[in-house]
Amino acid sequence: MQLHRCTLISLPVLTLFVLQAVCAATEPVIERTQIAEGIFQFHSLRDGYVPNANSVAVITDSDVLVYDTYTRPSYARIVLAELRKLTDKPIRYVVNSHWHPDHWSGNEVYAEAFPGVEIVATEETRQHMLNAANAWPAMFKADLAHDEADFARESRALGKQAGAQPELQKKREYIESRRAFTAELAGVHRTYPTLTFVDRLIIRHGGREFQFFSMTGDATGTTVLYLPKERILLTGDMFAYPEPYFTPPLSVHVRNLQALDAFDVDVIIPGHGPAWRNKDYLHREAQLLQAISSQVQQAEQRGLVTLAEVEKSVDVDGILAQFIRDDKALKDFEKYLRLDVKLMIRNAYREGRDGEEFNYDFTY
Repeated sequence: MQLHRCTLISLPVLTLFVLQAVCAATEPVIERTQIAEGIFQFHSLRDGYVPNANSVAVITDSDVLVYDTYTRPSYARIVLAELRKLTDKPIRYVVNSHWHPDHWSGNEVYAEAFPGVEIVATEETRQHMLNAANAWPAMFKADLAHDEADFARESRALGKQAGAQPELQKKREYIESRRAFTAELAGVHRTYPTLTFVDRLIIRHGGREFQFFSMTGDATGTTVLYLPKERILLTGDMFAYPEPYFTPPLSVHVRNLQALDAFDVDVIIPGHGPAWRNKDYLHREAQLLQAISSQVQQAEQRGLVTLAEVEKSVDVDGILAQFIRDDKALKDFEKYLRLDVKLMIRNAYREGRDGEEFNYDFTY
């Protein structure tokens, strides 16, 4: 699983208002945007795991469907409280796009408030959840211990330096936020999908049609939700901004991005970032991943051996410049995107050689 960096960025979001609530050393910020009649995007910032994330509510004639529930239950509670202001209809369906913790850790909030709620995901996602979730508390605890050790070393090194206190205070606040995050995630009551599917599922309910598709992006078995009447597509991390998340074989992700492009849509809501009213960014992401996948395959077929040799042969500077264009958020994120390109090259390199990395050393 690719690491999700905790970096604050500026996002071009059309926001009606900002909801805030104090939580330990952090101050959650959730922005609400009305996408269409009865459809709302809730965009969270700085939750301690990812820089931003989306939860989407679709109000039907009789009830509500919520797509993705964040990393922290406390954030899901903020959204639920805001939904109670918008409608008194019950939450009937919760959809989890995939198994990464920033998309379903808030399930318990909806299950507690609405005991009859159905939680929808692919069967593959449910199995990944069962396999991974019990390992996360220990992982987050170890990550916190690493951060605390780093902070202790920096405090000793900088503590006596003039002018170092403001920087140390920022780091101290960061550690406090990490402690609050780790404590909350350790107490999550994991609440698993109750309604699963394999390839495709259609639910016609409350005057709306929900079409669910199993696709591959940042995770296999990702649930993409299409509302054909409203021409709205919810992608999970199949499509994300400003960092294009990826984990499975790159060429498979490219094919699935191309499949997203085939949907007739007016709005695309990614797993992270603002809603898009066109396919421009989708096209740029697909072009970047396709170029890397193709160039790596060509390099391997020319007989280049090591990952370093293949990486040196790949030139996507022009395409990366097109990807960034005049987008300030992407320009600010450029150094991370270049690191992502290196990881994408390794992904494609291993894909082309059945998961192996070749070298010139045959000793064992």
